[in-house]
Amino acid sequence: MIIYIISDGKKGHLSQTRGLANALIEQATERNPERKHECYEVDITGLSWFKKLFYKGKELTYPRPDLILCAGHGTHLAALSLARHLRCLCMVCMRPSLPASMFDLCITPRHDLPDGFEANGQVFPTNGAINGIRPTPDIAKTQTLILIGGPSKSYNWDAELVLNQLSSIARLTTTPIVLTTSRRTPADFVHDVTTACPNIRVVPVEETGPDWVPANLAKAKEVWVSQDSVSMVYEALSSGAPVGIIEMPAKEGPHKPDSSRIARGLNMLIADGSVCRFTEWAKTNTIPKTGTVMNEAGRAATYILDNFPKLVP
Repeated sequence: MIIYIISDGKKGHLSQTRGLANALIEQATERNPERKHECYEVDITGLSWFKKLFYKGKELTYPRPDLILCAGHGTHLAALSLARHLRCLCMVCMRPSLPASMFDLCITPRHDLPDGFEANGQVFPTNGAINGIRPTPDIAKTQTLILIGGPSKSYNWDAELVLNQLSSIARLTTTPIVLTTSRRTPADFVHDVTTACPNIRVVPVEETGPDWVPANLAKAKEVWVSQDSVSMVYEALSSGAPVGIIEMPAKEGPHKPDSSRIARGLNMLIADGSVCRFTEWAKTNTIPKTGTVMNEAGRAATYILDNFPKLVP
């Protein structure tokens, strides 16, 4: 099975498509080890709308694909055009901006779908966005990892509230604590948390690379994620570590969390006990272990190979 990833260069979109492609290749190799299974990335950054509409990949020298994956609204036209030209399957890892019927399958986060929606031949619902994080049972769990975001469409930033929660976590946690920020984190936060919580080792996002979060999730005994960073919550759950939520004040008005599709996903996780709010943790100083590990990439890959058997004859 040969897979092409149509890429817009955005880290989050690549995390989804790479995660699914890796899971597909792993399972395809188990089903048919005699056949070659490889993935190639096709960067369409900078292409105009018109060029995407008629994209045929004439510059590519890769083997002919069996499947094209894409994520990001800007990738849809190029992916569909190339798939039509090369006569292969085309699947999208999101709720597409084009009609779902144009794709062979839409792998879509459940929080983007109506309540109660189940898999059908056109849409496969996942718990959050797919990612490539996997449990690492052979690596010692020697630290607590904290992932901090910032102000968002659904949440305000309250530095005092966040610092108070971090101070409690730092005071009652016995393992070394490592914290990183995001591009949305206010500039003065690193100084503030270093002053308020000197036993927390802070690694600003500017000092991290693309492999920093996966490498540190692999070593995490438990993970804390700020309430605005829902994609990081799903990555943390995929690592198998217990996950706590650092609470942030909700915005009022049209962007309040109850109406936000992303925050809706987080509310689902809280309701089923997959994650623990700080206020609940404070009652026992323990993040409950759910015993379940999220592996949406693997689950989606199994569905695809079972329902599109021509991919691995």
